[in-house]
Amino acid sequence: MKKLAVFLVVLAVVFSFAAQLPYIGADANGKPGGQFVLGTLSGPKTVNDVTAKETSSTDVIEMFMSYGGTLIERHGVDMKFYPAIAESWEGPRLTADGGMEVIWHIRKGVKFSDGQPLTADDIVFTLNEIYTNPDIPSSMQDILKSTNGYLPKAEKIDDYTVRMYYPEPFRLAFRYLGGMYIFPKHIAEEYVKNGNFQEFWTVDSINKGEVVGLGPYIPVEYVPDQYIKFVKNPYYWKKDANGNPLPYFDEVIYKIISNQDAMRLAFENGEIDVYGPRGTEFAELKEKEKELNIVVTTAGPAFGTLFITFNWNTPDPIKRKWFRNEYFRKAVAYAIDKESIIDTLYNGLAIPQWSPVSMSSPYYNEDVVTKYEFDLDLARAMLEMGGFTWDENGQLIDENGNPVKFLLTTNAGNRVREGAANIIQDALKKLGMDVTFTPIDFNTLVQKLLNTGDWESIIIGLTGGDEPQSGANVWKVDAGLHFWNYSPDTAEYVDKNDYYLPDWELEIDKIFKENVAILDENIVKDYFARFQQLVSEHLPLIYTVNQLRMYAYRANLRNVKIGPLGGTTWNIYEEWREQ
Repeated sequence: MKKLAVFLVVLAVVFSFAAQLPYIGADANGKPGGQFVLGTLSGPKTVNDVTAKETSSTDVIEMFMSYGGTLIERHGVDMKFYPAIAESWEGPRLTADGGMEVIWHIRKGVKFSDGQPLTADDIVFTLNEIYTNPDIPSSMQDILKSTNGYLPKAEKIDDYTVRMYYPEPFRLAFRYLGGMYIFPKHIAEEYVKNGNFQEFWTVDSINKGEVVGLGPYIPVEYVPDQYIKFVKNPYYWKKDANGNPLPYFDEVIYKIISNQDAMRLAFENGEIDVYGPRGTEFAELKEKEKELNIVVTTAGPAFGTLFITFNWNTPDPIKRKWFRNEYFRKAVAYAIDKESIIDTLYNGLAIPQWSPVSMSSPYYNEDVVTKYEFDLDLARAMLEMGGFTWDENGQLIDENGNPVKFLLTTNAGNRVREGAANIIQDALKKLGMDVTFTPIDFNTLVQKLLNTGDWESIIIGLTGGDEPQSGANVWKVDAGLHFWNYSPDTAEYVDKNDYYLPDWELEIDKIFKENVAILDENIVKDYFARFQQLVSEHLPLIYTVNQLRMYAYRANLRNVKIGPLGGTTWNIYEEWREQ
């Protein structure tokens, strides 16, 4: 217990030191007005954070629920936590009954975008009635659960003070509870009471003017396949160094552009203000900096991932057996020519990825991971060990003589993923596999991946972060994003009599449940070292490469602050344009 108490004192020191400013943006200087235009490959499927599972939706939701709309906010450059809706807090600290609490002191005068005041009632309602409501399943519950499956509860102390409590220590209580999006009780409550919260804030809500938030911009118009328009939240609470209201831009536009080639062209033509260059484009865009009046720069490895995964519960029982075969997956891992992907698709601006934890994370441990260097002979050896052979035509067959053929897909328009798929497809064909590559619309892809189970193999990525526990909604066996091997309790289409759950998956599940009760960082690192070892050994997700973070933006944008956690828009409320 002494160790726990000491660690919590250290936490308190760190968090108090982080609050050097009253909030991020308090020192901003800029000129109001104008429009900021971003590009996106797809439109949103929903604007309800609980039901959103794809970035095309969550990017829209961030605009009106994040960026200062949460209790605390993390700086993209110094990586520290700062006050936001909560102007101060007490804890996290252990309680006499062995639990943990955080007491939040809410900033007075904050209003939702419809002018209604924010009070403790909204925060208590959001945690108790939405995010921890057993009748409203969400990925947030996977993240918030403590070791023994407890979810936190909020208690109103007064109109501007909220206590949040866990019955046992939870290492990430401050970070996750502080980063929770806050729903307006005066609008959302009736949906919760009527049991139809899944229908709250559909995309139709944008054009109906129903979306309300605490963030800097509110979506007011959505034209499918064209754009989403946001306007400045007239009640956004932040002020700059001179007392002027933030954000600076009057409008933000998400322009929907069908593919990355068109996205780059739109950027070069001045139609969008920021762009994420592919490695093959970086040098060419860098040479055009003066001509196009742009800034092109790079940072360290991205937190995100790019991987191929197989559906262990795919409808075809023959293919299920292949995909559950560890030697089959190892063969695929040996068949991924990472250096070719890096040279061809990233122009050298990427590194091989072997671990589910980003190299930029303090928890990354290269010493424990298994590496699968490109080697088709080893791939063939793995296939033989897995019971596969080849017929007289060189076609790979399983032990029952079934030819190995399957569909590989990714989201159409993402040229990097399409390129990686082509490279992997070519290598697998050399192993005798009949692989058909079919890119499809992103939202359709996500629907198959998360809801219908009607897929065989997919190349896709996850956004990642510096804290591995943020992937609990991916790695717990009953989690909402455990898409390669959904539990029958999570996905109705999974046959309970055919459900395959190896011991190592249970061990990973245990790691994600237990580490959050441990407040000694060295022990937590040991837990996540074991996690990385298990994933790299058994390959539920087969990682490809990790690109360096690359950015391009208009040179007349001001207050762009690129850091370890933030790209070009993490502080969008204080960005402005020099005319």
